[in-house]
Amino acid sequence: MIEALFAAMLVAATSLIGVVFFGNSGRLQGAQKFVVPMAVGIFLSLVLYELIPKTLSASPQWGGLVVGLGFVGFYVLANYLHQRYHHLESEDCDRKGAAILLMIGDGVHNVADGVILGGAFLIDPAVGIATAVGLALHQVPQEIVEFGVLVRAGYSRVRAAVYNFISASSIILGTLLVLVLSEHAADYVWLVTGLAAGNLLYIAASDLLPRIHGNLKNYGNIWYSTLSIMLGFALMTAVLTITHAQMEYGHEHDLHVDEHHDDEDHDEDSI
Repeated sequence: MIEALFAAMLVAATSLIGVVFFGNSGRLQGAQKFVVPMAVGIFLSLVLYELIPKTLSASPQWGGLVVGLGFVGFYVLANYLHQRYHHLESEDCDRKGAAILLMIGDGVHNVADGVILGGAFLIDPAVGIATAVGLALHQVPQEIVEFGVLVRAGYSRVRAAVYNFISASSIILGTLLVLVLSEHAADYVWLVTGLAAGNLLYIAASDLLPRIHGNLKNYGNIWYSTLSIMLGFALMTAVLTITHAQMEYGHEHDLHVDEHHDDEDHDEDSI
C-alpha cells in the first residue's frame, strides 16, 4: 500500500511541470494562442483512445450510457457556473467556467487513473511501477496545457499550480479506494472512466472548441487553431500508444516470471 500511494503522489507531482513551461508571463503570452486548441486535441485523444475504449470494453451494454451521463452532467454544471460568473465580462466568465470544469473533469479522470494504478500494484509491484511510469508520461502534456488554461483564466501562477495539483492528487484517492476495496473496486472502474470520458468530451467539444471558433482573432486564424488541435491530438495519441505498450510489456514480463517460478516449483516437487 505504501509503495502504491507513493507512486500515486509522484504521478500527481507531474501537475507542477506546467510551472516549468509557463513560469513567466512572457512565455505564456507567446504560447497562449496554442494552449487552448492543444488542450482540445489532447482531451479528444484521451477520450477516444483511452477512456471510451476502456469503458465500453468493461461494459458494452451500459458504458455508453455512463459516458452520456457524464456529458449531460457537465452541461448542467457549465450552465450553473455561467450563472455564477455572469457578472463578469463575457470572456472572463467563459474562462473562469472553463477552468473550473477542467479541474473537476481532470479530477474525475485522475480517480480512474488511481483505481488502475492501485489494481496494478495488487497484481505485482513491478507491474505497478510500470503503470505509474506510463500514467506519469501521459499526464505530462495534459498537465502543461491545464496549467496554461488556469493562468489564462486569471489565476496567479501559484494558485494555478496549487489548484492543478489538488485536481491531480485525486489519483491518490482512486489508488487508496482500490487498495481498501480490492475485492470489488476494480469491477466498477468503468463507471469512473465513463463519467470522465463524458466530462472531458464536453470540455473539449462543447466548451473550449466553440470558444476558439467564436474568438479566432485571439488564436491567429482557423489554420493556427486547427494545427494546434492536430498537434495536441497527435502528441497525446503517441504518448498513449507508448504508455500502453509499456504497461503491456510490464504485465507480460510479470506473467513470464510467475510461469518460470511455477516451473521451478514443479521441478522441485518432481524431485
